[in-house]
Amino acid sequence: MRILNREPWQVWSKVLMSVGVVGCLAVFLWSFGLIGYYTLTRPYGPLPQRGWNVPLPWTHGFYGTFQEKQQLLQLHDWFFPFLLVAVVGSVIQQLHKKKEPWTKKQF
Repeated sequence: MRILNREPWQVWSKVLMSVGVVGCLAVFLWSFGLIGYYTLTRPYGPLPQRGWNVPLPWTHGFYGTFQEKQQLLQLHDWFFPFLLVAVVGSVIQQLHKKKEPWTKKQF
């Protein structure tokens, strides 16, 4: 088991960076998928008969319901915590690399 031969900071930095990057990618793709879906299926203008009377963000004039707007905005807000997790993993790795100057490659 290769994971047991590593230091705990190495394992945690890799886990945090992986979770952060995968989470950011998933939120990014989900957001664009919803934006594309709403753009293709919603009217370019309000349609009160169906309850589509709220302009949806990032769709440039397409309308939907208040819940759909909130879903897009909340999904957008989830990107930043995942980005923070990835940055923390990278900072942990960089801090430990600075404390080990003998591992630097010399040319």
